[in-house]
Amino acid sequence: MKLYTGLKKTVEIVLANDYVTAAVATLVIRNRQLLLGKRFNKESFEGWQCPGGYLYKGEEIEPAASRHCLQKAGIQIEQLRSASYSNNVFSEYHHTVTLYIVAEAFQVQDRKKFESEKIQWSWFDFDRLPEPLFLPLQNVLKAEWFCSLS
Repeated sequence: MKLYTGLKKTVEIVLANDYVTAAVATLVIRNRQLLLGKRFNKESFEGWQCPGGYLYKGEEIEPAASRHCLQKAGIQIEQLRSASYSNNVFSEYHHTVTLYIVAEAFQVQDRKKFESEKIQWSWFDFDRLPEPLFLPLQNVLKAEWFCSLS
């Protein structure tokens, strides 16, 4: 358990649980390059990651991927296909499974989000990815299927 104290009250958050959360991330590919953004948690840099986030209960994977790409990077993704997944154990209290989608086309819908310094989206060659990579992306890159993309 962890306690967070706000201005008006202290909230107790139970971190230990017996379930895994589901997330989705999109490998946006352009000219044999991958779109990655710097991921921050509060003030700390957690690594480079694809656009993505958690699934809502009952949400389909491709609409979730589209929603996160639009919300986080300001892009509307197209030509989608299922890719792979990563099993991510961050700690004994935080376990996710990330489902990956590949998008080989996109349109910028919100240039402010796409060019934002807050997330800093950049294109990287497959053989020159930046470090550190966010854990789910590290895990999915270990899979053999990824070699066929590069």
